Amino acid sequence: MVRLPASTPTQTNRQAVNTTAIKTTGVNMMRVKRAGIKGLVLALTLAMASCATSPDTAVVEPEPKAVPEAVAPKKETKPSVVEAPPAKDPVPAQADGTQPSKPSADGDMVTVEVYTIDDQCNDFIAQPVQVSSAKAIDEAVGKAMSAEEYTAFKLAGYQVNVTGGTAIVDMQLAPGSERKFVSLSSCEQRSLFGSIEETLLNNDAWNVNSVKFTSSGKDIIL
Repeated sequence: MVRLPASTPTQTNRQAVNTTAIKTTGVNMMRVKRAGIKGLVLALTLAMASCATSPDTAVVEPEPKAVPEAVAPKKETKPSVVEAPPAKDPVPAQADGTQPSKPSADGDMVTVEVYTIDDQCNDFIAQPVQVSSAKAIDEAVGKAMSAEEYTAFKLAGYQVNVTGGTAIVDMQLAPGSERKFVSLSSCEQRSLFGSIEETLLNNDAWNVNSVKFTSSGKDIIL
Protein backbone atom coordinates (compact mmCIF):
# COMPACT_ATOMS: atom_id res chain seq x y z
CA MET A 1 0.00 0.00 0.00
CA VAL A 2 1.44 3.27 -1.12
CA ARG A 3 0.96 6.33 0.94
CA LEU A 4 1.01 9.78 -0.44
CA PRO A 5 3.35 12.12 1.25
CA ALA A 6 1.63 14.53 3.46
CA SER A 7 1.68 18.14 2.45
CA THR A 8 3.92 20.25 4.44
CA PRO A 9 2.95 23.55 5.97
CA THR A 10 5.50 25.30 3.86
CA GLN A 11 3.87 24.27 0.59
CA THR A 12 0.50 25.26 1.87
CA ASN A 13 1.73 28.68 2.78
CA ARG A 14 3.27 29.14 -0.66
CA GLN A 15 0.03 28.26 -2.40
CA ALA A 16 -1.80 30.72 -0.23
CA VAL A 17 0.73 33.44 -1.04
CA ASN A 18 0.44 32.72 -4.76
CA THR A 19 -3.29 32.90 -4.62
CA THR A 20 -3.17 36.15 -2.75
CA ALA A 21 -0.69 37.60 -5.25
CA ILE A 22 -2.87 36.62 -8.17
CA LYS A 23 -5.89 38.22 -6.60
CA THR A 24 -3.89 41.37 -5.85
CA THR A 25 -2.61 41.55 -9.44
CA GLY A 26 -6.13 41.14 -10.84
CA VAL A 27 -7.42 43.90 -8.59
CA ASN A 28 -4.62 46.21 -9.68
CA MET A 29 -5.30 45.53 -13.33
CA MET A 30 -8.96 46.30 -12.83
CA ARG A 31 -8.01 49.55 -11.16
CA VAL A 32 -5.69 50.45 -14.07
CA LYS A 33 -8.42 49.69 -16.58
CA ARG A 34 -10.91 51.79 -14.64
CA ALA A 35 -8.40 54.62 -14.40
CA GLY A 36 -7.75 54.42 -18.17
CA ILE A 37 -11.47 54.46 -18.91
CA LYS A 38 -11.95 57.45 -16.61
CA GLY A 39 -9.05 59.28 -18.32
CA LEU A 40 -10.51 58.60 -21.77
CA VAL A 41 -13.92 59.79 -20.67
CA LEU A 42 -12.37 62.92 -19.16
CA ALA A 43 -10.44 63.64 -22.36
CA LEU A 44 -13.57 63.24 -24.48
CA THR A 45 -15.51 65.48 -22.10
CA LEU A 46 -12.86 68.19 -22.32
CA ALA A 47 -12.76 67.94 -26.09
CA MET A 48 -16.52 68.26 -26.36
CA ALA A 49 -16.51 71.17 -23.95
CA SER A 50 -13.83 72.99 -25.97
CA CYS A 51 -15.87 72.54 -29.14
CA ALA A 52 -18.99 73.79 -27.43
CA THR A 53 -17.31 76.88 -25.96
CA SER A 54 -15.19 77.81 -29.00
CA PRO A 55 -16.54 80.92 -30.77
CA ASP A 56 -18.17 80.42 -34.09
CA THR A 57 -15.85 81.15 -36.98
CA ALA A 58 -17.35 83.78 -39.27
CA VAL A 59 -17.12 82.77 -42.88
CA VAL A 60 -16.85 85.78 -45.15
CA GLU A 61 -18.05 85.09 -48.61
CA PRO A 62 -16.12 86.91 -51.35
CA GLU A 63 -17.98 89.81 -52.89
CA PRO A 64 -19.15 89.11 -56.40
CA LYS A 65 -16.97 90.76 -58.99
CA ALA A 66 -18.64 93.43 -61.04
CA VAL A 67 -19.15 92.21 -64.55
CA PRO A 68 -18.49 95.03 -67.06
CA GLU A 69 -21.46 95.80 -69.18
CA ALA A 70 -21.09 94.94 -72.79
CA VAL A 71 -20.72 98.11 -74.82
CA ALA A 72 -22.20 97.90 -78.25
CA PRO A 73 -19.73 99.03 -80.95
CA LYS A 74 -20.42 102.48 -82.26
CA LYS A 75 -21.66 102.62 -85.76
CA GLU A 76 -19.44 104.54 -88.08
CA THR A 77 -21.24 107.60 -89.26
CA LYS A 78 -20.35 108.67 -92.72
CA PRO A 79 -19.84 112.39 -93.15
CA SER A 80 -22.66 114.04 -94.90
CA VAL A 81 -21.93 114.54 -98.54
CA VAL A 82 -22.16 118.14 -99.57
CA GLU A 83 -22.77 118.56 -103.21
CA ALA A 84 -20.38 120.95 -104.82
CA PRO A 85 -21.94 123.93 -106.53
CA PRO A 86 -22.09 123.69 -110.28
CA ALA A 87 -18.94 124.85 -111.94
CA LYS A 88 -19.11 128.28 -113.44
CA ASP A 89 -17.69 129.22 -116.77
CA PRO A 90 -14.12 130.45 -116.34
CA VAL A 91 -13.65 134.19 -116.61
CA PRO A 92 -10.80 135.11 -118.95
CA ALA A 93 -7.91 136.95 -117.36
CA GLN A 94 -8.17 140.70 -117.63
CA ALA A 95 -5.44 143.24 -118.06
CA ASP A 96 -4.42 145.06 -114.87
CA GLY A 97 -6.96 147.72 -113.96
CA THR A 98 -9.83 146.16 -115.94
CA GLN A 99 -12.80 144.29 -114.56
CA PRO A 100 -14.63 141.23 -115.93
CA SER A 101 -17.73 142.14 -117.83
CA LYS A 102 -20.89 142.31 -115.74
CA PRO A 103 -24.44 142.35 -116.95
CA SER A 104 -26.12 145.75 -116.95
CA ALA A 105 -28.47 146.70 -114.16
CA ASP A 106 -31.53 146.09 -116.31
CA GLY A 107 -30.18 142.68 -117.41
CA ASP A 108 -30.20 143.63 -121.12
CA MET A 109 -27.58 141.44 -122.80
CA VAL A 110 -26.50 141.08 -126.42
CA THR A 111 -24.47 138.50 -128.32
CA VAL A 112 -21.37 139.67 -130.16
CA GLU A 113 -18.51 138.00 -132.03
CA VAL A 114 -15.10 138.08 -130.34
CA TYR A 115 -12.13 137.07 -132.50
CA THR A 116 -9.02 135.30 -131.19
CA ILE A 117 -5.92 133.91 -132.91
CA ASP A 118 -5.54 130.18 -133.56
CA ASP A 119 -2.73 127.99 -132.24
CA GLN A 120 -0.64 128.43 -135.40
CA CYS A 121 -0.94 132.23 -135.11
CA ASN A 122 -2.36 132.41 -138.65
CA ASP A 123 -6.12 132.86 -138.64
CA PHE A 124 -8.69 134.41 -136.33
CA ILE A 125 -11.58 132.40 -134.92
CA ALA A 126 -14.91 134.00 -134.02
CA GLN A 127 -16.62 133.06 -130.76
CA PRO A 128 -20.08 134.32 -129.73
CA VAL A 129 -20.12 135.85 -126.25
CA GLN A 130 -22.71 137.62 -124.10
CA VAL A 131 -22.02 141.23 -123.13
CA SER A 132 -24.14 144.01 -121.69
CA SER A 133 -25.78 146.13 -124.35
CA ALA A 134 -24.73 149.39 -122.68
CA LYS A 135 -21.00 148.52 -122.83
CA ALA A 136 -20.90 146.02 -125.67
CA ILE A 137 -17.82 147.49 -127.45
CA ASP A 138 -15.73 147.94 -124.29
CA GLU A 139 -16.48 144.44 -122.99
CA ALA A 140 -15.89 142.78 -126.34
CA VAL A 141 -12.49 144.49 -126.70
CA GLY A 142 -11.57 143.42 -123.16
CA LYS A 143 -12.37 139.79 -123.94
CA ALA A 144 -10.35 139.88 -127.15
CA MET A 145 -7.43 141.55 -125.34
CA SER A 146 -7.31 139.00 -122.50
CA ALA A 147 -7.77 135.87 -124.61
CA GLU A 148 -4.01 135.24 -124.60
CA GLU A 149 -1.44 135.49 -121.82
CA TYR A 150 1.66 137.56 -122.46
CA THR A 151 4.67 136.81 -120.29
CA ALA A 152 5.98 139.85 -118.34
CA PHE A 153 3.62 142.14 -120.26
CA LYS A 154 0.90 143.92 -118.31
CA LEU A 155 -1.68 146.59 -119.05
CA ALA A 156 -3.08 148.99 -116.48
CA GLY A 157 -6.27 149.64 -118.48
CA TYR A 158 -7.76 150.59 -121.82
CA GLN A 159 -10.40 152.84 -123.40
CA VAL A 160 -12.34 152.57 -126.66
CA ASN A 161 -13.81 155.61 -128.50
CA VAL A 162 -15.65 155.38 -131.82
CA THR A 163 -15.84 158.57 -133.87
CA GLY A 164 -17.01 158.78 -137.50
CA GLY A 165 -16.46 155.07 -138.11
CA THR A 166 -12.95 155.07 -136.56
CA ALA A 167 -12.33 153.22 -133.29
CA ILE A 168 -9.44 154.53 -131.18
CA VAL A 169 -8.20 151.95 -128.68
CA ASP A 170 -5.96 153.51 -126.02
CA MET A 171 -4.02 151.04 -123.87
CA GLN A 172 -2.12 152.10 -120.74
CA LEU A 173 0.98 150.08 -119.98
CA ALA A 174 1.30 149.01 -116.33
CA PRO A 175 4.25 150.63 -114.47
CA GLY A 176 5.53 147.20 -113.40
CA SER A 177 5.43 145.68 -116.87
CA GLU A 178 8.83 144.27 -117.82
CA ARG A 179 8.05 144.34 -121.52
CA LYS A 180 6.85 147.11 -123.81
CA PHE A 181 4.68 146.97 -126.92
CA VAL A 182 7.72 146.87 -129.20
CA SER A 183 9.23 143.95 -127.25
CA LEU A 184 6.33 141.67 -128.12
CA SER A 185 7.02 138.99 -130.70
CA SER A 186 5.36 139.21 -134.08
CA CYS A 187 2.90 136.49 -133.09
CA GLU A 188 2.10 138.26 -129.81
CA GLN A 189 1.57 141.55 -131.61
CA ARG A 190 -0.71 139.89 -134.14
CA SER A 191 -2.66 138.20 -131.33
CA LEU A 192 -3.10 141.39 -129.28
CA PHE A 193 -3.76 144.02 -131.93
CA GLY A 194 -5.25 141.71 -134.56
CA SER A 195 -7.85 140.19 -132.21
CA ILE A 196 -9.07 143.67 -131.18
CA GLU A 197 -9.15 144.94 -134.75
CA GLU A 198 -11.03 141.90 -136.12
CA THR A 199 -13.58 142.11 -133.30
CA LEU A 200 -14.31 145.81 -133.95
CA LEU A 201 -14.49 145.51 -137.72
CA ASN A 202 -16.64 142.37 -137.95
CA ASN A 203 -19.54 143.40 -135.73
CA ASP A 204 -21.65 145.36 -138.23
CA ALA A 205 -23.89 146.97 -135.60
CA TRP A 206 -20.99 149.16 -134.44
CA ASN A 207 -20.27 150.70 -137.86
CA VAL A 208 -16.48 150.61 -137.34
CA ASN A 209 -14.43 150.97 -140.54
CA SER A 210 -10.91 151.45 -139.15
CA VAL A 211 -9.02 150.92 -135.89
CA LYS A 212 -6.23 153.02 -134.37
CA PHE A 213 -4.06 152.06 -131.38
CA THR A 214 -2.55 154.51 -128.91
CA SER A 215 -0.80 154.29 -125.54
CA SER A 216 -1.66 157.06 -123.07
CA GLY A 217 -2.72 159.25 -126.02
CA LYS A 218 0.35 158.57 -128.17
CA ASP A 219 0.33 156.45 -131.30
CA ILE A 220 1.77 152.96 -130.89
CA ILE A 221 4.53 152.49 -133.46
CA LEU A 222 5.74 148.91 -133.85
